[in-house]
Amino acid sequence: MCMCMTGKIYPLPDGRGTVVGAPLISLIISLIIRHAIIPDVNILDELRNEVASCTLCSELADFRTQTVFGDGTIEAEVMFIGEAPGADEDAQGIPFVGRAGRFMNECMAQVGIPRSKVFIANTLKCRPPDNRNPQPEEMDNCSTFLTAQIAIINPKIIAPLGNFGLQRMISNKYKIGEVHGRPIRRRDGLIYFPMYHPAAALHRANLRETIQIDFKKLAKLLKREGLL
Repeated sequence: MCMCMTGKIYPLPDGRGTVVGAPLISLIISLIIRHAIIPDVNILDELRNEVASCTLCSELADFRTQTVFGDGTIEAEVMFIGEAPGADEDAQGIPFVGRAGRFMNECMAQVGIPRSKVFIANTLKCRPPDNRNPQPEEMDNCSTFLTAQIAIINPKIIAPLGNFGLQRMISNKYKIGEVHGRPIRRRDGLIYFPMYHPAAALHRANLRETIQIDFKKLAKLLKREGLL
């Protein structure tokens, strides 16, 4: 299944197979119609507006300062998918701007991956109270938006950050400690590259070097695929 806008084909990977649900199809059709009526509209910005008005998770909608849609370019070849916004992200509306984000920026800069050339998102678009873990129902509610982001951006490589990103995108049978730094190629050519969440290095200093090494591996993969 795919959608086409301005001549570009956008496959609809959902991370768990090829079947996408009715809510996603309805959202995609709505975005395509609006894009057809107003060709100059940025379809990613249209999706951002849909996210901003979402109240499916009443607790998160009541608690949030604002939604945190994502950050980066629609032309990104690499998409990082983390867990959920924290306090800094909730305040600024941009993912990975706190301590973990600064470490991530440092790691990307060291291996020559410009943040401006990637797209960064989370499994949740709202900050959970007290930075608790995302709940399964919340991730299910947000999955339509995340899958639409992936469909629109159409990255060649998706890097799930931490267990929540990994299990949402690939399978809950995996653990990040077992598969980090190892590319997983789907039959349609999409490559997953699981990595520890940068915040893990803030709590476990021994993971700092591991994460830096994995970013070096990611850069090598990008070069091998002709993307860097």
